[in-house]
Amino acid sequence: MTYKKSVKVVLASVLFLLTPTMVWAASGKDYEEVSYDDLLTELTSKKQKLQHDNNVGETPRLHIGIGYANSFSNISTGGEKFSRHATGIQINAGTDLISPEWYAEGIFRNYGSNTEGTEDYSLRELEGKIGYTNLLQNVWHYTISTGVSNRFMKFSDSSRNINVDESTPSLVISTGILAQVHRNLSIGAEISGRTAMVNRSADQNSFDFAFRLNTSL
Repeated sequence: MTYKKSVKVVLASVLFLLTPTMVWAASGKDYEEVSYDDLLTELTSKKQKLQHDNNVGETPRLHIGIGYANSFSNISTGGEKFSRHATGIQINAGTDLISPEWYAEGIFRNYGSNTEGTEDYSLRELEGKIGYTNLLQNVWHYTISTGVSNRFMKFSDSSRNINVDESTPSLVISTGILAQVHRNLSIGAEISGRTAMVNRSADQNSFDFAFRLNTSL
């Protein structure tokens, strides 16, 4: 056996003896000696933490928000047709369903009372729907939802002998775009179209536009 071969055999034997018991970790120019048991314990701890984080991420989250809403309504009564605009505040609350992409949501809107001359117009609304949301690009997400609403409308004009006080169930379809500015905070806008589910109603159809601020718990 030559001298070079002898050196190679010795080096290989030393590395073989040291490998099962010690691991050398480098950080810049500093070296830290870590035992095999310590390394195994650290890996096990990280695995348990990852599993815990995944389980937390699968827990359905609650969503609460507030918004500024605009309603454009078409009213048909007494052989006449009217278009009226109202602004108000909306409050929404919801929860994740089978996944974070699917959600159920309830919304209450209050447009208050609007008086102009002899005319008085007031509107409130309760809405429930199921929606889907997903990533569009970067922080932007889109939403699509559908459901039903019940609109409580009062519309009167003493000069025209008009007096409407109705509660109208309607079909709702909505879409919107949201910016996820924080893990638990998003801002955006949503548009909704609705049509009455009954024929004999003065409140036949409407269009809504709302700015929204949502938080997740």
